[in-house]
Amino acid sequence: MNKAAALPLSRETVSALVCAGICVVMMRLGLFHFFFLLPLGFCHAAFGAAAAWLGFVFAALGNAVLAVGISLRSGAGLAGAVWDSLYFGILVLGFTWVMAGNPPTMPAAPRVRTAFRFIAASAAGAAVFLVMIYSLGGEEGLYSVLRSPIEAVTSMYIDSSGADAAQRSYMEYNLTPDRLIDTFLTIALRGGSLITAFFLFFFSRQGSYIIARLFRLRGAKKDGDLEGFYAPRKVLWVLIICLPAVVIFKAISLDVLEIIAWNVLVICAVVYLAQGGGIALFTFTRRPMPGIMRLLIGLLSAIVVFSPGLNLLAVGALILLGIAENWLPLRKRDQGSGIGD
Repeated sequence: MNKAAALPLSRETVSALVCAGICVVMMRLGLFHFFFLLPLGFCHAAFGAAAAWLGFVFAALGNAVLAVGISLRSGAGLAGAVWDSLYFGILVLGFTWVMAGNPPTMPAAPRVRTAFRFIAASAAGAAVFLVMIYSLGGEEGLYSVLRSPIEAVTSMYIDSSGADAAQRSYMEYNLTPDRLIDTFLTIALRGGSLITAFFLFFFSRQGSYIIARLFRLRGAKKDGDLEGFYAPRKVLWVLIICLPAVVIFKAISLDVLEIIAWNVLVICAVVYLAQGGGIALFTFTRRPMPGIMRLLIGLLSAIVVFSPGLNLLAVGALILLGIAENWLPLRKRDQGSGIGD
């Protein structure tokens, strides 16, 4: 018998391997793609920072190997595998940093507030997404890739809408692939990709803590509560500066500066949205009320989130509520709590 037999794997290592494997599989399972970060978030919430960073390493390596294998098998070349690995790696790295902070191997690294980690990770995810789009050959390459599926979807939508001749003509004029792709690129460049990455990280983080609590696994510190989030004080001044900057740069056709101003404005709005959501949660969780009332509030919140128009009004109201806390004592400030650490 070999005396140098390997020791059993630690609980953290096994957990990291399992969570990383689920993450990689979910990334390639259609609808589950939107939840692929949950396993790594759960790894941190249940087993701590060391397991989370180990899970990142396993997930990044596993996805890279899988991407190369798929590319070689399909004969598509390695360019697609490189972009796949880069996109996945940046998102997983950013999310792990958001969840777990600095790696345990870097104890001397400066500690960054969670709010700033959210912003930096979201910006990196948005940047690599936009670079991938333009790596297709810019707008012309994107048109060539998306033209056929967009034409099929819009044609099906117009045919099933039952509109009259005038309305149908209007829809056919406006719902063209060129117009839709132009609109998509305009929104993506002006904060759309940034806010998408931010909400992907945010909901994955909150969902990870909820799942860990359902399983009564709390190996990591309890810091997943939105109700403890406070926006940095200086964000208000940045918001005030960006509002006229967007208008001015748009008026004088300085597109690059306009895009930068829009993205900074979106960051400020999302930060105050998180603060407004924290105020709402703080109010509902700290105020005594019957269980049936909490259930009704939860159902009403879900209806609002999934109702077009109502959800935009709710988002605007929460942003204004977050801004108002700069002057109104809406919560008792508990420094060092929540995702504003």
